Amino acid sequence: MKNLRLRKTISLFLCLIMLALPGMISSCAGDGGDGTGTSAGSGTTAETDAPGTEEIIDPSLIVTPDSVNIDTKITISPLNASTNNDGLFQGWGTSLCWWANRIGYSDTLSQLAADLFYGDDGLRLNIMRYNIGGGDDPTHHHITRTDSAIPGWLVWDETKGDYVYDYDADKNQLNVLKRAVDAAGDNALVEVFSNSPPYFMTNSGCSSGNTDANVNNLKLSSYEEFAEYLAHVTNYIQNTLGIKVASVAPMNEPNTNYWGAYSDKQEGCHFDAGSAQSKIITLTAEALRQYDLDNVIISASDETSTWKQIEEYHSYSPDAKAVIGRINTHSYDTSNIAELGQLARDEDFVLWMSEVDGSGTAGQNAGEMGSALWFGEKIISDINGLSPSAWIMWQAIDNHISKDGYNGNKDFGMVDVNGGFWGLAVADHDKEDIILTQKYYGMGQFTRYIRPGYTLITCGSDSLAAYDRENGTLVVVAINPTSADKTADIDLSLFDKIGQRVKVVRTSGGTNGGEQWAELDDILAYDNGFVATLKANSITTYIMENVEMGEVTLDEISLKDATVTGSTPWNNGADVAANVVDGSLGSFFDGVEGGWLQIDLGDETEFDVLGFAPRSAYEGRMAGGIFYGSNDGENWTPIYTVEGTPAGGLNYVFLDSTCKYRFIRYSGPEGSADFLCNIAEIMLFKKA
Repeated sequence: MKNLRLRKTISLFLCLIMLALPGMISSCAGDGGDGTGTSAGSGTTAETDAPGTEEIIDPSLIVTPDSVNIDTKITISPLNASTNNDGLFQGWGTSLCWWANRIGYSDTLSQLAADLFYGDDGLRLNIMRYNIGGGDDPTHHHITRTDSAIPGWLVWDETKGDYVYDYDADKNQLNVLKRAVDAAGDNALVEVFSNSPPYFMTNSGCSSGNTDANVNNLKLSSYEEFAEYLAHVTNYIQNTLGIKVASVAPMNEPNTNYWGAYSDKQEGCHFDAGSAQSKIITLTAEALRQYDLDNVIISASDETSTWKQIEEYHSYSPDAKAVIGRINTHSYDTSNIAELGQLARDEDFVLWMSEVDGSGTAGQNAGEMGSALWFGEKIISDINGLSPSAWIMWQAIDNHISKDGYNGNKDFGMVDVNGGFWGLAVADHDKEDIILTQKYYGMGQFTRYIRPGYTLITCGSDSLAAYDRENGTLVVVAINPTSADKTADIDLSLFDKIGQRVKVVRTSGGTNGGEQWAELDDILAYDNGFVATLKANSITTYIMENVEMGEVTLDEISLKDATVTGSTPWNNGADVAANVVDGSLGSFFDGVEGGWLQIDLGDETEFDVLGFAPRSAYEGRMAGGIFYGSNDGENWTPIYTVEGTPAGGLNYVFLDSTCKYRFIRYSGPEGSADFLCNIAEIMLFKKA
């Protein structure tokens, strides 16, 4: 992090939201402030859509932070706006595997799903991950999930005594793909991916995995054949069906032991990290070139965890790295998630979060909103850690209702909407209908309003923002997972101009009698932001137009000669206090309960911006931590209190006035062994 000048053009048309809750105290060289920073806003008049006119608002109608009790403060700055893919978000999506295979026989269900998930009146997703199936040995009958037996494109021809292409074998999934592409329109992005090679190319003869799930399942003699298979199907989809393919992912969660022969589903194939993965990557790239598919990139490796994806990136051969166009990661295990996000910035590769879902719940007595709140927090935490250019869930439909089942197997039936469940909706085959849940509407609070081409902005645990630089629109999504309403101050003081009105859309309650993308009354902005009520157990989206981002530049104060001391790390290990000034977000101080660290700068040093990064995947352990300043190392003045879970990666606190201290101290939260003294990095800046 060398003496960097963050004027690094951090796309200074952009913005970051950083959680800066009440209670933080600035005791720096001047009056005590709230640590939020100041800058001119737009005032109480703003341009309307009619050229040359301004709306006149009665100032008495505007709610300001001084006139109400503020529970939560969200401050926006440009410094943590995503730079991945040049700062341009590519969109939201879902894999079509396996649900499209299950519903694609029905034109009614297929079109309904395309409209609900990809249409303008639905979620407005734009990314579809099409699964090139491996089929399975016709003598096998172990795949009992009704949706998971994905047909292979190669079938045995008795007459020819060989495998031949059957272009209708996967007609169900293709039926949904075509309709989804049409519904998404110009923003459609198609990735084809493989869970398993065709069963006859595997060592086990089974597309569910190897008999030893720790061992590669693709035959050594079949690497070229499998690469040709992927390229052939991709070519057919693009050049015969007329569906443009953006990328091919030849592996799914490859370096795991999850995929064993004769399981109830077709989901993976083991490839060792290093030579095995590199080989299939380079051969697939060569096969695509043979078909003149120059527009199609290779993505890899869709690993199940972020730490494993880091490991695999470093294991690729130089030839493999040269042909990879994007790194895909899943986020079921988010260990080292911020480190992967930093790796993408350091290595300058495009990064997708390409698969996740789960059956978690959040909120307090949230009922049907429990699954929606959990899913919303998952979206936010992934984007905080990774700053990816796309976020894609596993499968939109995970459960099916059918009295007859499918292929001799029974469906799972309806989900418990008051509990946790996979998927967003349930397909009712008996009624040819799709049943929507509050989890579906919760996802729509993000996907309908944060659009491709926007720039994502990392925030705290319960908020996310995005900026549309072309049209000057700012979008903020805020979650309140508590049982009480909260009043939030959305601070936009670092903008050159803000709009006067804020559109409000909210989801809360249940599917019967609750809110689903309910359009509420506009909020009137004050000079430097707006005050909003976050309803209990709700997800709310705020849209402000006529926004212009100002330039914020920082000069870093070098800490390379600073002396760092601290309390004993956990287990007397290597995660010591000095790690907070080593320039790496991957290392951290792992202090136990009551832990602390102290930085001696050598001389009294002026700064007006405090930077800090939480330990990756343990951001909540900083909630309640306090930063102090001192000039004698004995008498300490509070600078800033972390009163909410901060974003992953580097957070910036703009202080009201300049601090001048020789010593900086951080003390971990008190009162709970769960909130230990964990912090990855501390930095100091001056506004340029």
